Amino acid sequence: MTDPNARTRHPLVVQHNALVNGRFDLTTTETRLFLAMLAQIQRDDAAFVKCELRVQEFLDAASSQNYGHIRKVLENFAGRLITLETLGTDGQRVLTQRTYSAIPLLARADYVEGEGLLVLRFNDELQDYLLQLHSNFTKAQLAELMKLKSAVSSRIYWLLREYATFGKRTIALEELKAILGLSQGYDRFNNFRARVLERAKAELAHTDLPFTYSTRSKGRTVTHITFLFKPVGPASPSRALPGAPAAAWEAAVRDAGVSAKSLPKIQQQLQAGIYDERYIRYVLDTVQAKAKAGKVKNEAGAVFTALTDAYLLEDYQKAQQAAARTKRTASSAATEHQRRKLISKLEESRNSLNIIQTAVYYDEHTRPAPLAVVEAEIAGLEAQLRQLLS
Repeated sequence: MTDPNARTRHPLVVQHNALVNGRFDLTTTETRLFLAMLAQIQRDDAAFVKCELRVQEFLDAASSQNYGHIRKVLENFAGRLITLETLGTDGQRVLTQRTYSAIPLLARADYVEGEGLLVLRFNDELQDYLLQLHSNFTKAQLAELMKLKSAVSSRIYWLLREYATFGKRTIALEELKAILGLSQGYDRFNNFRARVLERAKAELAHTDLPFTYSTRSKGRTVTHITFLFKPVGPASPSRALPGAPAAAWEAAVRDAGVSAKSLPKIQQQLQAGIYDERYIRYVLDTVQAKAKAGKVKNEAGAVFTALTDAYLLEDYQKAQQAAARTKRTASSAATEHQRRKLISKLEESRNSLNIIQTAVYYDEHTRPAPLAVVEAEIAGLEAQLRQLLS
């Protein structure tokens, strides 16, 4: 048996947005196992490898000595199914006709009793959702996720992290229950509020994603939950697009009420180069402002028309040209912006360095590799900062 610490655990964990929004239910222990497996995936991995984890990391002293309990944990974890959106052959979302698949989470799970090891391997059907992701993905700091005590809070953290630069996520109550795998005992909203929303709010208050929430109702029945949190990114306009995933404009457009059937036409406009994603942001901001002023009654229809007919494109281009002229006459401001951006990145890298240096899930075997990577990032950012200020 190889050294269980042979593969480096990364401070960042990543998964496709389809998996973030997948429908499944894990226990707290299973969630910690899942995160530990994510942390062992290397950026250039082309296939899944076995993840070797020590039982003592995930079970208390008594449980880790009870073979019957370990076997039960393993059997339950190995039997977990995930229902998630089926991706196309290129690993991208299919906008025209969405289908969903139920996929086992693990290919197999073993326990090596004499060595106290769990040997786990992801199902190969999940490769497009976890390996070599270049777009439509969400990343999170492992240390932030490890602060959470409940599996449901962990799932909600991921759902909000997907919208990190948006600062807001509205989701239908029934859809949220389905994503979290909740059914029995949550028919009454007061139960859901107390056992899910308030608990997640209390737990996430100690992470980098504290949130508040509001509800939308039809009659006396709550239909939607809106999560509000501080946007993360260089800008936070009223309708910021979720910037990390390449196709994240889709979420913002759909949040404005545009139907899924309309998305392919908008995508064609983007691919043809008629406009870029910044024009979509401009349309959303403009239409929303007009709707608040009472000048637009059908916000979804106005957004759809502006994106398909591009009738706001001339105004957008004029605004871009004006911004460009301002930028040319404000080089000192641009330099200051770049300086702040570099300082922000440097602070993030130093935070990662601190995590690697102090986190208990690293040891003398696993710490050197990520330490060297982050130290190199810090050196590069410091060099850029010196060059900018010279």
